[in-house]
Amino acid sequence: MYKILFKNKINLLFLLISFLCLINVVGADNISFKSTEWLYIGESSQHQLGWHFFKNDVWRFPLGSNPNYGNGFSNSIVFSDAIPILALFFKSFKSFIPENFQYFSFWYFICFFLQLFFSFKIIKKFTGSDLYSVIGSFFFLISPIFIYRVDEHVALASQWILLFALYLGLTQKTDKTKLPWIFLIILSSLINLYFTAMVAAVYSLLRIFNLQFERNFFLKLIKDFFIIATLLILTLYIVGYFEIRVADSLSAAFGKYKLNLLSFFDPVNSMFNISWSWFLPDIKLSRSEEIEGFNYFGLGQIAMFLFVPTLFFNKKNKTNLFSIKNNREIKSFVLISLIFTLWALSNKISFGSYTLIEIPLNKYILGVFSLFATTGRMFWIVNYFLLILSIIIIYKCFKKKTSLLIIALFLIIQAADTSAGLKDKIKSFKPSKRAIFLKDQIWDDLFAKYKIVKTTYPVGWSRLLSSFAYSMEHYNIEKTNIVNFARSNRKASSETRYYLYDNFRKAHLALDTVYIVDGLGHLRHLKHIFKNENVGFFHRDNVWSMVMNEKKLMNDNDKNEFKLIKPKLLVVNEKKNLNFEDKDNYYGFGWSHNLGKAGIWSEGPISTLLFRTEEDYGTLKLEISCRPYITKKNAISEFDIYVNNTFNQNMKLTNKNQDKKIEIIINEKLIENNEIKIDFNFKNLVSPYEVLESPDSRKLGILMKNIKINPV
Repeated sequence: MYKILFKNKINLLFLLISFLCLINVVGADNISFKSTEWLYIGESSQHQLGWHFFKNDVWRFPLGSNPNYGNGFSNSIVFSDAIPILALFFKSFKSFIPENFQYFSFWYFICFFLQLFFSFKIIKKFTGSDLYSVIGSFFFLISPIFIYRVDEHVALASQWILLFALYLGLTQKTDKTKLPWIFLIILSSLINLYFTAMVAAVYSLLRIFNLQFERNFFLKLIKDFFIIATLLILTLYIVGYFEIRVADSLSAAFGKYKLNLLSFFDPVNSMFNISWSWFLPDIKLSRSEEIEGFNYFGLGQIAMFLFVPTLFFNKKNKTNLFSIKNNREIKSFVLISLIFTLWALSNKISFGSYTLIEIPLNKYILGVFSLFATTGRMFWIVNYFLLILSIIIIYKCFKKKTSLLIIALFLIIQAADTSAGLKDKIKSFKPSKRAIFLKDQIWDDLFAKYKIVKTTYPVGWSRLLSSFAYSMEHYNIEKTNIVNFARSNRKASSETRYYLYDNFRKAHLALDTVYIVDGLGHLRHLKHIFKNENVGFFHRDNVWSMVMNEKKLMNDNDKNEFKLIKPKLLVVNEKKNLNFEDKDNYYGFGWSHNLGKAGIWSEGPISTLLFRTEEDYGTLKLEISCRPYITKKNAISEFDIYVNNTFNQNMKLTNKNQDKKIEIIINEKLIENNEIKIDFNFKNLVSPYEVLESPDSRKLGILMKNIKINPV
């Protein structure tokens, strides 16, 4: 009876601590279910907005289908990383919850509690001491890899799932506890698939490492795996994971977002430049590539890891450590930790800013690995296992009071050190950093009438979301393609762009939609098309938007600024290198990125350049340095060139033209107001996906590197 009561007291203590953590980290103002404003910062914007559109939609099948968020190329609630299990649950009660509703603060509370609960359960299983286990559990609560994810990526704050897996794997016979493993694997898929991959891998490896060559064992093993795989695939289908193609889950990030051999000692997270240590200096890693490799131990944990190995050299500890050395489950997890460490390091092993080993991979092997490309996360379970093992070893090697003092000392060091990052994390929730809200009166006027908002550059990760996320919830927008997704349907996204640009070129605008203009290049092209039409162009809150039949709403400032919009000046005899990241450019519709490298790809059937010259130079010659996208399926890249809507020439490029210089003679009779529009009309385009080169579904024509114009 006393033990039960004491356990309940511990659970109550954990609940209290979790609530205090919630208040201090998230903020007392933000814990209400009706408080949503604080979420519209960073990646949490996509979580809350994805849930908002999902909640307001009718039930569909698959149950997680969320077509209004990503209008035109659709998606699922799972790729908003909005905790699908809670989204499905609360949507069932949408008639009873307020319009502006969030459950993420509640989920953080659950994560705080379960982080404490499962770590306590593991330590208690090996030590039998309640007090020691409580102190040990605090290491997991203040772990940098855990706290960093609060606010940054709500689903990935659910690291108690890994502790649950460690509890099952370390304290239960895997072949005897199938149901809890099945439950955990299915549950993890309703939170984040990265956890599913880790838990399923741990379970599979434990079963393999503990093979018992008895009669029909392999048949039983295959049967177990088949049942789990069937249940998992069925769950994934019902929830909406297959709303996109499997190929769209592939990423080019494998070998980039990985673990560095010095990540354990580097206290600085590269995304926000937050240091998680008062004492240890920043270690210069390859920041852009290893952002997901953040795995700082903390000074207390580092000190513990240095201290524990010394205990093995004490002869008195041989007996004490015997049970650990011979524990089958612990030995299995040592092997699992080695495998997960290699997985986290990827095929490119780095030490600080130096690359030690880089193993080239076949594109198909690379494709399989890229399903879970951010491999730095795979070390989390190793981090927690090493911490658990160290805490257990200290208890086994010392008397109870001494072990309590030692573990408390390491905890104090850990808390003092990592409080640097915790301080900055708490700051990130303050009102000064709340959501971006559109302030101009025009939005009240427009969004009272129009409930569809679209961007002129619909992609799976829009740079415009941060500006519009909160306002779309505030004004209860019904459909949008201004979205951020963990994964998106690349083919549908591309086709949405082609359809949109085709309508623009035909001067067709939807009558029920507010269009948000993505960049000056698009704005210039739109003005070229619609300058004489009844289309309202508004420059408010540092954003350009346009709406059909609303020219009357343009104020004097809109009109004056719109008059100033002209094609970008192309200086004669000056070569201009092209880069898609440059938003003040010569590109109209039909252009796309080159994976962060120099040059721009033409995308889709028509791509447009729009520019002007300083004065009337007469007949001009435009020189374009480019290379065609050539594959076995399209050995010839063919396209027609039009100058100011007049046919100029037909081009046919082959592999021999990898560095082709195209010359376009622009007759002075075609030039009006020194403005020039060049259209490239492509034929027989293919995408890298169609020829199995990569998951890229963009239909590519030519990679344009630079342009130069000269008088003839």
